[in-house]
Amino acid sequence: MSDINMSKIDNLNLEFLQLKDYEELKHAMIDSYSNLPDSYWREEQIKTLINKFPEGQVVLKVNEEIVACALSIVVKYDDFSGQYTYEQVTGNYKFTTHDDDGDVLYGIEVFIKPQYRGMRLGRRLYDYRKELCENLNLRGIAFGGRIPNYHNHASEMTPKEYIEKVRNKEITDSVLNFQLSNDFHVSRVLKNYLDGDKASMEFAVLLEWDNIYYTKPVTETTALKSTVRLGLIQWQMRPYSGFDELMQQVEYFVDAVAAYRSDFALFPEYFNRHLWLLTIS
Repeated sequence: MSDINMSKIDNLNLEFLQLKDYEELKHAMIDSYSNLPDSYWREEQIKTLINKFPEGQVVLKVNEEIVACALSIVVKYDDFSGQYTYEQVTGNYKFTTHDDDGDVLYGIEVFIKPQYRGMRLGRRLYDYRKELCENLNLRGIAFGGRIPNYHNHASEMTPKEYIEKVRNKEITDSVLNFQLSNDFHVSRVLKNYLDGDKASMEFAVLLEWDNIYYTKPVTETTALKSTVRLGLIQWQMRPYSGFDELMQQVEYFVDAVAAYRSDFALFPEYFNRHLWLLTIS
C-alpha cells in the first residue's frame, strides 16, 4: 500500500518526459531500483529516446514531482521472435532498434517510486501505452517482464512452473500479477534477459497485449504476368521517300498490335534496309 497521505495530493498529471527533468528522473529511478546496481539511464540515453520517439516517453507527476515513468520504443515484431536479451532489444542501450515503421510498441521501462505504489499509477501508465498503440495502429505491446519473487522458488520449480502457479494464484509475484491483471498474456520465457537481475534469476517473461483495432497496412503489389503477348509484323518492302514516311508506317503497325493489347511489337530484321539505298544515293 501507499505511504502517501492522499489528502496531500493536489494534482496528478501525465506528461511527456522532457530533458530538463533528467536529474529528478535519475533520483526517482535510483529510489525505485535500490536493489539493482547501476540502475538509472544516462542523460544521453534519455535524450536519444526523446529525440527518436517523444510520445513514447511519459512521466506521472504528483504535485509537480516525478513519481512514475514509462519508456518505450517501436520495433518490428518479427525481428525479436526468438530468444533475445534486454541489451539486444534496446540496441546495446542506444535504441538503434527503434523503427518508425515497426509494428509493436516495446516497453523498455516502467517504474514507480516505492512510496507511491498501490495508487494505481502503473495502470494509468499502461492505459496510456494502450491508447498510444491504438493511435499509431500498432499490432500490440510487448516487453520482458521481471519475476522478482522467482529466486525464492528457483530450487523447487522451473520458470514455466512458477508462472503457472502465479497464474493460478498459488504464488504471489507483485510484478507478474500486475501484468496479468492488465490483460497481458505470457508468450514465452526469456533466458538471461536482464544482466544482474538476481531476484528474477535473470529470467523474464515476454508479455504481450493485442490491439484488437489493429489494421494491417495494405501494400499494393503488381502481379507478375505469366504470359507475354507478341504482335508479329509482316512487313512488305516498299519504296519510301525518307525516314518520316517509314516511321508513319511503323506507327500504323504499332497502333494495330496495341489494339490487341500486345506487350511487344516484333518487326522483321532489317525492315529499314531500303533506307540504306537512300543514304547511298
